Amino acid sequence: MDRASQSTESMRHSKPGFQCSNPNCMAANNLESSLCRQCKTPLVKRYLWAIGAISNNSLENKATFSSQINDSEIGLLIGDRYLALTQQIFLDTKPGLTPQIPEEIPQEISTYLQLFSYSPHIPQVYGQLDGYNIWLLDYGTVPHDSLGKLDYPQQLVPKILSFWPQAEAIRQLNWLRQLASLWKPLLERKVASTILNPDLVRVNGSLIQLIELEFDAKTPPKLQELGRLWSQFAKNASPLIKQLIETISLRIENGSIEKIEQVLGLLDYSLELCSQNYDYSYQVFACSDSGPTRPNNEDAAYPDNSTPVVIKNQDVSLAIVCDGVGGHEGGEIAAKETIHHLRTNIEDMSFSQEHNSPGTIFKQLAKFTNKANDAICKRNDNEKRQERQRMGTTLVMSLIRNHEAYLNSVGDSRIYLVTSAGCHQVTIDDDLASREVRLGYAVYRDALQYPSAGALIQALGMRHSSALHSNVKRFIIDDNCVFLLCTDGLSDFDRVEQYWRNTILPMLNGKMSIASTVKTLVKIANEKNGHDNVTVALVHCRIKPKTSKTISPILWSKVETAIEDSLVWSDVNPEILTLPNTEFIATEPNLAESTQENFIPHRTKQTLLLLATFLSVILLVALGFILYSLQSRIEDQGNDLNQPELEQIIPDNED
Repeated sequence: MDRASQSTESMRHSKPGFQCSNPNCMAANNLESSLCRQCKTPLVKRYLWAIGAISNNSLENKATFSSQINDSEIGLLIGDRYLALTQQIFLDTKPGLTPQIPEEIPQEISTYLQLFSYSPHIPQVYGQLDGYNIWLLDYGTVPHDSLGKLDYPQQLVPKILSFWPQAEAIRQLNWLRQLASLWKPLLERKVASTILNPDLVRVNGSLIQLIELEFDAKTPPKLQELGRLWSQFAKNASPLIKQLIETISLRIENGSIEKIEQVLGLLDYSLELCSQNYDYSYQVFACSDSGPTRPNNEDAAYPDNSTPVVIKNQDVSLAIVCDGVGGHEGGEIAAKETIHHLRTNIEDMSFSQEHNSPGTIFKQLAKFTNKANDAICKRNDNEKRQERQRMGTTLVMSLIRNHEAYLNSVGDSRIYLVTSAGCHQVTIDDDLASREVRLGYAVYRDALQYPSAGALIQALGMRHSSALHSNVKRFIIDDNCVFLLCTDGLSDFDRVEQYWRNTILPMLNGKMSIASTVKTLVKIANEKNGHDNVTVALVHCRIKPKTSKTISPILWSKVETAIEDSLVWSDVNPEILTLPNTEFIATEPNLAESTQENFIPHRTKQTLLLLATFLSVILLVALGFILYSLQSRIEDQGNDLNQPELEQIIPDNED
């Protein structure tokens, strides 16, 4: 009996439970429980999608995968851990444990890792199913009720074709724009065929999520193929944009539109026009606290008002959270100076028609971030601060106006998007663990176990801006939602994933004020974590249709000029696959000395092992040669010493 059969047989009569992920608890709970019976920590249910990792052909992958999971195994635990709900959907009943990760990561799995920056559109690799050549993918929050029951038990995340016909025009444009923004990075990784297969394109509220990647054939797909697919979408498009999508699709097909940047420009301008049919309003509130164990607060936040800030329509909503690096004498200064520089520059920004295009705003935000960085860096140099004495800060910032949310991050502070459909982390930490994932060397949940995995690879003020990489993203707001900005005082140990449903969701539904919600999150951070300062900012976005406006269809003639201005009207490839210069930044005294010595990813371990083996072989050969040479010399010397005696004993031969 093979390993998989043994695992299945041993669990055939067991009743699945759910283990608390709190490392200080790990109590067993009923599968239906929402809170741990012992420590009362909310139980986060991680539903996973399984894929085979056999070849680069998705059809072969699926066939190979299906043959490994039998119908008789559905409803049973695999490897005493993963509950098989279908042949491809599993629930991790022990999410607090590190999944199984083989030493050698297959190339097709490495492709997922290298697209890590495009989360939540691209699933994260979770680990390998125990006893099988099957990999598990994670999508963050998938649609399910408060008890953890899946809304779509056969699909996990619903297909776009199921929701496309009834979606409003602004959401349809938003979905198409997300697909267009993925075209270039997927083409570079030879998986652009994924977004040409509508069965693989899923929607989680306003977000596009690809259920798995489909590898391209030898000949990469053409942009015209995307146009042909979109022509099918156009048939069921909203009447407001039906003619527009038909024309865009046709022009992509016939080659009139040659570049994906032109498509993005058209969609961005169309979204600008479509957003004029809605009223937008925002509430912003932030709070910072030193925490129960720190004497000083090195965090800072904007706005720092005692009451929520309310913004409507054309006004700009700004929220900033910073976590200072470099101790009280430096970190606090860097955090406050960063907020001052960014506020001053953003207040002077022009949002006239000439300057409000996405491409222009992207460049301005990157420029302002670099200026703030260089101001702190210059102060470090003037004060002759070196190594740990240099002050710096992390940064997360949201700039929201009408339907657009621009997010910027440096360091390991985070931004989460919370909707009625779920909670998703939309920034990537600038730390060693994330770096190894993006390089394709390690699976994230495994990389977190490495020594110094949380050490920063960049922060504002530590180096000149030529070495800084601002992570600027743009989201379209097509429904009520909340952006949560926070330092690691809250985000550590998955506290956001655990508590968003009980705290932020009630606020989104109008049952809790924004100020009370922020203060509750700070309290959770102090009571459940408590190891650091904590800063939380919430931006509550509301959208509703205008009642007094006559809504007219968006025609091709209104947006075609965007083709010529596509480099301005689109945020061209904002997600850069290359990494910033990665000199390690120690945020705690014990990290600086251990970072470079102890952080060894899988591939580095394998390289060192091969090198050690090779050197050992050379050493053994050399040692053998030396011993052989010594023995030969001893024998030769012995022969020389004994030769006279031999001559006396053995006389010369006589004829």
